[in-house]
Parts: sequence; C-alpha cells; structure tokens
Amino acid sequence: MKFSVSLLESDQQIRGLILDNLSQQISSSLQKSVNPLTQSIKAIITKALESQPEYQSLTSGQLRKEFGIANVNNVNIVINNLVNTLVVKVLPIKIINSGISGGISIEMIPSDTFGGALSDASAIVVDENKGYSLPWLEWLLLRGTDIIVRNYSVKLGPNPNSRSGDAIMVSSSNNWRVPPEFVGTQRNNWTTRAIESAEDEIINTIRSTVERNI
Repeated sequence: MKFSVSLLESDQQIRGLILDNLSQQISSSLQKSVNPLTQSIKAIITKALESQPEYQSLTSGQLRKEFGIANVNNVNIVINNLVNTLVVKVLPIKIINSGISGGISIEMIPSDTFGGALSDASAIVVDENKGYSLPWLEWLLLRGTDIIVRNYSVKLGPNPNSRSGDAIMVSSSNNWRVPPEFVGTQRNNWTTRAIESAEDEIINTIRSTVERNI
C-alpha cells in the first residue's frame, strides 16, 4: 500500500504558521512570568542593596552618625520604597520577516521622582526643635561631592545633643560633604551600584523563569 501526501501550503506559509504558533507560546510564557519575576527580582535587588557598604554604614556606621539617623529601621523602609518602584512589563511579541521580536522590560526608580522615595519621611531626618530637615537619601544618591553644609564639620563621639547619639555638627573652617567613599550621582550611586552587582543573577532568573513557563 502506498500513501502520498500533498502540502497545500507554500514554504512561506508553513514558516508563517510556525512563527505564529511560537509567538503565541512565547507571549503566554512571558505573561505567566511577570508576577514571579517581579517578586524574585525585588528580592534580588533588596539583597544587593543590603550587601553594599552604604547599607552597613547607614545602619551602624559613619553615615548613620553623620546623617543623624536615629531610627535605623528607616533605612529598610527606604529600601522597600525603592524596590517597590520596580515594574516588569511584557513587550509585544511581533513576527518580523523570518524571526520573532519582543521580550521583557524591567523598570525601576524613575529618574525624575525616584518613585517618591526621596520625599518619604523615612528618607528625611527632621529636627523639630531646631526647625530644619535633612534629606539624607537625596544627599547620598544625587549630590556627589557638593558642599552640603558650609563652615561646619562633624565631630564624632557620644553626645546628648546628637540625633544619632554619636555625632554633632560643629562650626569649622571646613565644609561638610557626603563622605567620599559613599558619594552618589544620578548615574552612579548606592542603587545603581547594587543593581549592577546583581545583573548576572537577574538575567539568570529571567531566563530560568521564562523557560519554566514555556
């Protein structure tokens, strides 16, 4: 007995059907991956921020003293606010010529507003008695080597008048800046350095999560 098969579609039509099927599968996989990726990447970036020298200094070191951070839990609130700006989006899957384009977009910390993290109460030390506020997160992330307080320097050591208990500002011929080892600008700061250090882990997480959902 002999069989014969006739393909009614052309090679181009068959290729188009295959690409269409693949694009639907990929799109479905990406959509299923959004929520788990969001949670996984938030956890990765939180760990990365906490592994940077800035975190240790803000919670128990020089920056805590010089910024006058009395409640170190505010540092963790700041991290939570920054990480919660993360948004994972699916880019539309498109068939272009003989290939497929599209993928996943990850956005975090809008450069114009920092997602409100800079203006949150956790990111500002307020001295109601003296009537001023110190936006320490803005100083740390954006002010670089700018002079912050003229004709003052920090005197370290226990002091009952200190907000942190361990340092006060005193009149000086010097000017106070963010300590040089921690300075940050919009393109290079605590957050950008942390995310860069976690880049490989983020990429591997995206790859494995999407593959699991195919």
